[in-house]
Amino acid sequence: MDQQERTHTIERIKGLCDQLRELAETEENERRQTLWEKPAGLPNVFIRHLPRPNTDTVPFIADLDREMWAPVLSIPIERIYAEPLVYLEFELKKKIYAFQHFQDDNPLTHFITIWRGCGLIESLLGLPQAPAADGHEPWPGRNPILNDKEDLASLSLPDFRTSGAAPEVHRMYTEMREVLPDDFTVIFPEWDFGPFGISLHLRGMSRLPLDMLEDPEFIQWLMQFILEAKMHWSRERASFLGEPIQPLYMPSDDVSVPMISPQTYRDLVLPIEKKMSDFHGGMDYWHSCGKIDPLIPLIKEIPNLRMIHVSPFTDIKQAVQAIGRDHIIEIVLNPIDDVENASQAQMEDKLHQVRHLCDGLHYTVRADAFQVFSSVENDLAQIKLWIDCCRRLLS
Repeated sequence: MDQQERTHTIERIKGLCDQLRELAETEENERRQTLWEKPAGLPNVFIRHLPRPNTDTVPFIADLDREMWAPVLSIPIERIYAEPLVYLEFELKKKIYAFQHFQDDNPLTHFITIWRGCGLIESLLGLPQAPAADGHEPWPGRNPILNDKEDLASLSLPDFRTSGAAPEVHRMYTEMREVLPDDFTVIFPEWDFGPFGISLHLRGMSRLPLDMLEDPEFIQWLMQFILEAKMHWSRERASFLGEPIQPLYMPSDDVSVPMISPQTYRDLVLPIEKKMSDFHGGMDYWHSCGKIDPLIPLIKEIPNLRMIHVSPFTDIKQAVQAIGRDHIIEIVLNPIDDVENASQAQMEDKLHQVRHLCDGLHYTVRADAFQVFSSVENDLAQIKLWIDCCRRLLS
């Protein structure tokens, strides 16, 4: 980006900040804010909030994947991840577009989150991150680095400024703060991914399942190292920002049956997740996109856990019966089957089912991870239709 383009980009960013500020002060945004207690964990790019209890409305959110946001906003995803000011302009436009075009319950905020794609955490431990390319965001490298178990001894705790993609994170954080008004806050990334998925990427999808059967002691060493690396990063982050360590938002997408059995989760993964929650003073949100209904009684053992994600691959009936009123329930629908490729009648049937199964419980509903299924125009129309159905049936 040359100086002239940089100047024009900064001017557009200032205009977008003014526009967002005005929209944030509207009655509509006030309505949306009243439905939520606070963000789940630190504000983050995946827009999770803890719903207030005992409201007449079940709050719901629709959220596009960035690989769909990029064509909607006509910004190449490769530039979004390569140029901090392009990323910032993208984030502001995304917030404004969603607020103006999606009449869901997602509140508008002055938080700007930094998302470096999947694989940021693994990069801090030495696994190179594949860059954004061909319309896809960054992803963990395909070649594991723990080919031999002895390789674990060569790993070291991450350097907060120099390990993996950390220099790019710091560059984004610094450049965005330089141009944003004082009433906007840039959220520096937290280490908020669960230990099992990180282990899979470091060791490899073919080796780790065998390790769990043949050498659980090695898995315990690996999990303990990941815990120590996570706590080290979080302490460094807190010191850098001058902020206390806050309750955790934790995606654990690879914790899914049959990828992992309830016994293996109980013995090898859950103890580390419990320690992570203790370290953070609680876990606001536990997330897996996989099948977790056989694991829910174990997940509920995590101390100070507030909300549990119930994915479209989990048996909703069994899940909500197991969770009950002990925790907030986040019901997440299938973006293709329940929205992009669904008729209005199918959307309504699904929402009626959710309302029936969750009657009397503390829950929220969302559909997310949308990518272009048929065309941008058609998919956006389907998402808006789903939002209309939610507005009628969940209020």
